[in-house]
Amino acid sequence: MNESAVNWLLLQEDPSLQLRVRTELLCHPQDDPGVQAALRSIPGSPAVTGLFARMHPDGYWLQKDYKGRVFGDGERYADFGTTHFILSYLSELGMDRNDPRIEKAANRYLDLQLEDGSWGGHMSCRYAYNIRTFVRLGYRDDVRVQKTIELMLSTPRTDGGYLCDMHEGKYKTRETKSCVRGCSKALLAFSELPETWQHPRCRQLVVYFLDHHGIFSTNNPSEPINKDSSALVYPIHWRASLWEPLYALSRMGYGRHPALQRAWETLESRLDAQGRAPLDFSPNSAPWKVGKRGEPNPWITLYVLLAQQYRDQVPPAF
Repeated sequence: MNESAVNWLLLQEDPSLQLRVRTELLCHPQDDPGVQAALRSIPGSPAVTGLFARMHPDGYWLQKDYKGRVFGDGERYADFGTTHFILSYLSELGMDRNDPRIEKAANRYLDLQLEDGSWGGHMSCRYAYNIRTFVRLGYRDDVRVQKTIELMLSTPRTDGGYLCDMHEGKYKTRETKSCVRGCSKALLAFSELPETWQHPRCRQLVVYFLDHHGIFSTNNPSEPINKDSSALVYPIHWRASLWEPLYALSRMGYGRHPALQRAWETLESRLDAQGRAPLDFSPNSAPWKVGKRGEPNPWITLYVLLAQQYRDQVPPAF
């Protein structure tokens, strides 16, 4: 573990970062004074209070699109300030269903779910994104979340990945190709669910990434699948990001797989002398501001350190 990068993270005046560094990276127990201090401070932190200040009293978040239209009271999956995105940000910040505001918003959104576990149309990135969010918020055993997990596990695809209906058949020569963005979100979701790691559908998705050497095109192995897959992106949203498959695969026991060597080299070449990772992209319209583009970013650095730690410590699954 890069001690310089860890020390830099511990200097950040953000209780959410403090909590996650101490509990996930340093494995401090819950009764550790630093952990307890962070837990007490998170609900009143600027990031959390800023997000809740935007919340509608009925339990959702509204946002204007580029045409000035207001939306967000339904399940629409679009810009970066509507309910599913805000709930994900809050889960990243260490909030969970013990806060009544989370409980209100989460239940309202989950109640918009259709009987098959979807939210209308097949959008694998949205469903996987929601799974990860609600598992982190404490809804793993909720029947609504279980239905979406089953939907993802029962959605077959020839190449083992995922593709949303909106892209199906869009490119005549790529009808069997999956979308790396949706695949990345699915992999992140499954990485939160160890009970799925031996499921055939999850193993197919792992093979999909190993066949792509993590982030590279199968047609041109020297090129990333798309520009997202080689970029460092945060907060987590529908775009792909270089750190995501390496973090998820390492957590699942594939971090040392030889197929990932070039992806690791690509990621680690982006780190500075202190082991810090830069922010390449963060949505301007996201209400949670995580840092400036081009500068070392504590959140991405945290995930890179976690990915490296899982790679080096989790027993191989291959």
